[in-house]
Amino acid sequence: MKIKASSGVIDKAVQILDVFAQTENAVGVTELAGMTHLNISTVYRIACVLTDHGYLRKDEKKGKYTIGLKFLKFNSMLMNKLNVREIAYPFMEKLRTVTGESVNLAILDGNEAVYIEHIESNHMLRTFTVLGNRVPLYCTGVGKVFCAYMDEDTVYHLIKTPFSSYTENTLTDFTRLEKELANVRLEGVALDNGEMDIDVRCIAAPIMDSNRRVSASVSISGPRSRLTEQRIEELKPLVKKYAEQISGAMGFEFDSNQPLIG
Repeated sequence: MKIKASSGVIDKAVQILDVFAQTENAVGVTELAGMTHLNISTVYRIACVLTDHGYLRKDEKKGKYTIGLKFLKFNSMLMNKLNVREIAYPFMEKLRTVTGESVNLAILDGNEAVYIEHIESNHMLRTFTVLGNRVPLYCTGVGKVFCAYMDEDTVYHLIKTPFSSYTENTLTDFTRLEKELANVRLEGVALDNGEMDIDVRCIAAPIMDSNRRVSASVSISGPRSRLTEQRIEELKPLVKKYAEQISGAMGFEFDSNQPLIG
């Protein structure tokens, strides 16, 4: 019952915040109640809490609310994630040129990786990545990159178990995934060996920002017929090299004495 009650309050708070996503004007309690179809006293209580935490700001003279400065923090974090696309793109073009394969850029969103940029291969036979497509973390190269630099408990709680199996190559055991993530940290690259699509292979590497956080993941992908075991070994250093160049452009400075953060 407590969970349901809390969820109800959260839903109402979200409804109130949604009002400010639709208007730049200051809004009073009565107007908020009308727009959200909530009780005036409920709106007032929630508005007070949101104001106390900086999510709303109240003009005491007018008795009206506007969006709070706390959201600037989230906006800054979001813009940093989105700016990586602009910074990474010229390096992605070079990576496509030297490897001949499709190049992808992904960011972490909750328990999934989201593709925010893609440059297609010039080959007739190529893989297609849809911008905005969301993929699991445990069976994709870009996803494993994010997991590799998180602590074990975070990874365990982020990834739902048991794992869904997409192909015969999908890792479905958390212990095996842990071993693979340790290898990602050792080599600096992650592989998807036909784990989401049996005919597609992928090599991914982390992009670090100035705060030593994994800001994004860059990868190349191609059909199994071209990305043979030998070819993957040849391409690993190139993916890592261009990921490091993007990281440098993001303000990352290598320091072996400081840990990287997922």
